[in-house]
Amino acid sequence: MDMLLAENSPIRQQLLEQKLVQFKDPHLAHTLSTFIRSSVDLYPSAIEDYAQLGNSRLGGLPDLPVGMDYPVTLVGREEMLDAYAEEFDHTREYIEEHYCWSQDSDSDEAAQAFRVPMQFIAQINCSELKAFQSYLPREGRLLFFLERWRFSEMLRGHVYYVAEGQQLNSGKAIAELKFDDAVCANYEYEAAYQLQGIASIKMIATDMVNSDNPHLLKLAKARLQALPEPQQAMVLEALEVAEDELAPEWQDQLYFFDLMKMNKHGLIPGQILTQAQWSALPDWQSSNLQALLVPEQPLPYYNGIASINGHGDSRYKAPELHAAAELGGNAEDYLVLLKVVYSEHSMQLNFIIHQADLALGKFDRIYCIYDY
Repeated sequence: MDMLLAENSPIRQQLLEQKLVQFKDPHLAHTLSTFIRSSVDLYPSAIEDYAQLGNSRLGGLPDLPVGMDYPVTLVGREEMLDAYAEEFDHTREYIEEHYCWSQDSDSDEAAQAFRVPMQFIAQINCSELKAFQSYLPREGRLLFFLERWRFSEMLRGHVYYVAEGQQLNSGKAIAELKFDDAVCANYEYEAAYQLQGIASIKMIATDMVNSDNPHLLKLAKARLQALPEPQQAMVLEALEVAEDELAPEWQDQLYFFDLMKMNKHGLIPGQILTQAQWSALPDWQSSNLQALLVPEQPLPYYNGIASINGHGDSRYKAPELHAAAELGGNAEDYLVLLKVVYSEHSMQLNFIIHQADLALGKFDRIYCIYDY
């Protein structure tokens, strides 16, 4: 039994049935079920005040175990100069003469390099989410960091597992980190939010199931083996337009900035929107949002600011193909451990891990990529 699939999750049966009933062809619905994930959506429930150690958190600073230093990247002087020259469109000589970039940096003289702090993205308290899924560790915490110290496509993700019972130091106690101006500044997640999870399902963009993604095509064909070949071909062809059959979901009716605002106002799907909450909302509602936010009624589902075990979104090669090319193995054996909205410019970042590594509790092989 694949624990990652929604069809094997009793608490998601109603959600799954609601999704699959939209497809008139039962063979198409059965095929798509192999791509519907047993996911967890994460929503900001409050501004983080650091009063609780080790809670699920987005942005700000992490609660590190005692004895663990804040993760850094060692960047050589020449490499740092090149980054500044690229970012500010000047020669290296001009940068050296006119910028004081080295004076405010944390340097390692022995290594002849600068210590560049990684960007903290999130910490996930696994015990808070264990009721929603069976594939993460049952306890302990996962800390997510991003190595992104220059403006380029190169990303390196790091995930650290902190075992339950380890003594923690509050993120509030971490000394101010030295970021070098715009080249490695931690602008995206300076604000910190407490996170709350709910059980959800995530379906792949069906037009990704094509020859560009042979691992997805292989999964689809495996579901169709019992059908005659002409009928298999018809179902595979229908995948290209399957999303046209879906009833519009809430997140599809909203602009991205509406979703961002919803995610930052402590509104959780399924909870009753009280009259007091409604009255306290700022005047930012679009006409679509005003129609959907009904006082004293449960909030419908909408995408969380982050999710676990979802799908990377690409109309070309799927992100797990890139992960397999970089880390080895088969694309179908990778999953999106964490997907998170990275900025208000709608960039979404995927931390991808091999299923075998996740099962073993090994988090030292992580591939990071934006949706594209």
